[in-house]
Amino acid sequence: MSELLERDEDEIVDLDTCSQKKSIALAAAITAVLGFVGYSYLFLCIHFVIGGLAAAGHFAKRFGITISIFTGVKMGAISSFLGMLITFVAFPLWALPSITDEEWAKLREEFIRQAYESGQPEAAEVGERIFVSDNATMFLVGIFIAGTVLSLVLGSLGGMLGATFFKKGPEAK
Repeated sequence: MSELLERDEDEIVDLDTCSQKKSIALAAAITAVLGFVGYSYLFLCIHFVIGGLAAAGHFAKRFGITISIFTGVKMGAISSFLGMLITFVAFPLWALPSITDEEWAKLREEFIRQAYESGQPEAAEVGERIFVSDNATMFLVGIFIAGTVLSLVLGSLGGMLGATFFKKGPEAK
């Protein structure tokens, strides 16, 4: 590994000799773990940006190279998308078995009641439509599509930032 980090500045490194899988897997795991933190969604889904940044940064540091912005964007998008998939599959498996049908009905009624009481009848009506069993599938599809778009866009942004910030040696092409 030490010979990988000792490179001349004028040397051009072939990207095909550097495996991106480890960096992408690590960044996907970071994205997935941070996806379970509710505040990451409040901060504009920052976990996707962090995942992309981690993928590009880890890759550049691991091989002691400078990567192009395109490579950073690609790695960031892939790692954030994989992290989103892990979270999308793992969260229901973790959270839903602990909620009984009675508790789910109470949560649903409480959400709708609070929406009406806070002067947001539109939100209550949307909640009523979503919680109908026929619309639950469409709601999940909508969440999946939104998560896919957000993870790809914000992961690309994070990868671009990572490629810009983590210049570690010769440029890889």
